[in-house]
Amino acid sequence: MDGTRLPKILIGVALVASALGYLIYSASRANLVYYYEIDEARAAVLPDQQVRLAGDVVAGTIRKTQEHSRIEFAIEDPTRRHRVPVTYAGAVPDIFKPGIQVVVEGRFDRGGTFAADRLTAKCPSKYQEAGELGSSPAPRAKPAAS
Repeated sequence: MDGTRLPKILIGVALVASALGYLIYSASRANLVYYYEIDEARAAVLPDQQVRLAGDVVAGTIRKTQEHSRIEFAIEDPTRRHRVPVTYAGAVPDIFKPGIQVVVEGRFDRGGTFAADRLTAKCPSKYQEAGELGSSPAPRAKPAAS
């Protein structure tokens, strides 16, 4: 190669790498959703800013409406000091009930209600220590009769 082609190739590679970097950055930025605790969200989130919140569904706050299968409820943080009213239209998970932890994704409206686009219920895990499973050993298989 002569000395004039190498700089042109390097410039071409740099331009392609820059274009790919920008495309990756802009695509990831469009899908970026910030996760906030309830108390942080009230102070830091602007209306119409897409965010995720997690909290426990407050007992006595679930109201279902017939129109557009809409549900209204409130979530609260673990300290039970901060609550957020939530509205959601769509399919509700089967395990949705008071006390279950949910993650909602959406936006605050001007009145402070969280309009959720997505509702996910966290499944409660049941962990047991090995000793709780039973003290007797597993039954042994009988040999097949010939």
